[in-house]
Amino acid sequence: MKDVYLLNLVYAISAALDYVSPAINGHHRRVGIVAAAMGRHMGFDRADVTDLFMAGLMHDIGAFTRDMSIDGLDFDVHLTAHATVGSRLLGGHPLLERAAYFVKHHHTQWKHLAGAEDRKEAILCNVVNLADRVDILRWRGESGHDRQTIRNMVADYSEDYYTSEVTEAFASFSEDADFWKLVEDKDSDLRSLFKDWTQDRLIPKDQLLGFSVFFAHIIDFRSSHTATHSQGVAETAVQLAILAGMDEEEQKKMRLAGNLHDIGKLAVSSWLLDKPSGLDVSEYEAIKAHATVGEILLRSVPGLSDVTDWACQHHERLNGKGYPHGLSADELSLGSRIMQVADVHTAITEDRPYRKGMSTEKTCKVLRSMADNGFLDADIVDLAIDNHIQINAVRRLAQNRAAAAFKLFAEQPDQWSSSMVNLNMFEG
Repeated sequence: MKDVYLLNLVYAISAALDYVSPAINGHHRRVGIVAAAMGRHMGFDRADVTDLFMAGLMHDIGAFTRDMSIDGLDFDVHLTAHATVGSRLLGGHPLLERAAYFVKHHHTQWKHLAGAEDRKEAILCNVVNLADRVDILRWRGESGHDRQTIRNMVADYSEDYYTSEVTEAFASFSEDADFWKLVEDKDSDLRSLFKDWTQDRLIPKDQLLGFSVFFAHIIDFRSSHTATHSQGVAETAVQLAILAGMDEEEQKKMRLAGNLHDIGKLAVSSWLLDKPSGLDVSEYEAIKAHATVGEILLRSVPGLSDVTDWACQHHERLNGKGYPHGLSADELSLGSRIMQVADVHTAITEDRPYRKGMSTEKTCKVLRSMADNGFLDADIVDLAIDNHIQINAVRRLAQNRAAAAFKLFAEQPDQWSSSMVNLNMFEG
């Protein structure tokens, strides 16, 4: 596998959040820019600016795991809840632990931070808070304010809410028209613009799989219906890859693809993921869009070419009747064919809150029918059927581990982050 950098994955996650509602389109990107710009203006070092940037890009990630209103950026009644959930999600990995702390306090008033033992960390939290507030003032619905009005409002904020060090810094650099242009230009290449501001961090290859498990939790933990799905698909895909003769490196890429295959579901509203009844036409189209979004996001991450193909073609079908591109057999690699079978196998065998998984007999019957009708690769289906007991046992073990992690996340948040630091426990 090629080198993968942390910021590239964070960009992808952040972009997914901004797909959820037209009302928040660009919000996370803009907050990240403002927070990073303020940090740089205030003289913080590259590591500080990087953590501010990442916190801004993902600050509302906790709002996408709960029944909260995201239309119009209206989190006012859920400030503590979504900030806490977001910090819990991000705090599971050492590379994001500091950004998670900023996320936790991105709605905490300065009067509650002023006495903190580490004043610098408190100020950085306050920077993210103000960056978020500025963007809401500028863009919320039809009541958005012009630039000068925002500057005046920030200048009038009480020291109870924002320290004068932060408001004065905003007053200083927000006079520059180029700053506003940077914030509001949705097509600007942040990686190029911020390369001299930030300190990108290479994810070591031996940690990449563990890191993908961490992101799989972010994807899946939005709903009890999906809490263990990615782990089940990943382990099923690896078992099929072994049986199909893939080497160790390809098996690792297969697990990575399985962990990330549903990244596009970050762009699907939680209520739709949780809907236990049938979907109407528009709802089904919204669900299907996750494959397109996932492809856009993963293709933006250098170093994940094969992984992207395998992950994002899991709903394609050999007879050309899949989505998002309607690819046919001669356009689908072995890895993509394995992922298709792994996704179907997991979806029909796993338990969901509203129904039990299929029996061995029924599972094999469904897979055989899909192969006979040209939807799935017959050779891969044969491997799945002939080795169903083994594959299903591994799939169940992986999903039991994920379920235990989800339960810990929901019921014992204080133990969640420390338990997730050792991510290798989830790698097989």
